Amino acid sequence: MTVVLEYLYPIRTYLIVAGTIEKPNAMTADWVIPLSFEPSLVGISIEHTRYTNKLIKEQKNFVVAVPTLELLRDVWIAGTTSGAKTNKAEKMSVTFVRSEHVDAPSIKECQANIECRVVNEVEVGDHTLFVGEIVNVTCGDAFISGKPDLNYSYILHSSFGKGFTVNRQEEFKP
Repeated sequence: MTVVLEYLYPIRTYLIVAGTIEKPNAMTADWVIPLSFEPSLVGISIEHTRYTNKLIKEQKNFVVAVPTLELLRDVWIAGTTSGAKTNKAEKMSVTFVRSEHVDAPSIKECQANIECRVVNEVEVGDHTLFVGEIVNVTCGDAFISGKPDLNYSYILHSSFGKGFTVNRQEEFKP
């Protein structure tokens, strides 16, 4: 049945950060969804076998970091290396920084870092849907303007494990 999900792609790609500033762990994830305006809730679906799943269950918080094309190498490392076996921070070139309201670190070079506290966990098949309340958002070095640039044309999208594509901004008028 996995092949059926392929029809939902391409989907925007994120880095989910768990762990601590002393031992950060980032994983590449596509299954991230806004859930509510008030309170501000986001959902992330992570396979039961993933090390990040274990970390989030233990610490009850995570960061959704928004990478751009410039971080493709790091996104690849985060998605193809197990944090249970390897210290990904040593392989990645990003800068992990302290988050303001959660233990999980943020990534300085990402477009945005969305700090979340887990308010619910739902077991859904072979994944856990973590519902996180957004407690803080910061912008990284990608956009110093103080807010994310939603028209930035190098936002990464996953092609269902077959590689990545970017958002090509073109203006369409009716």
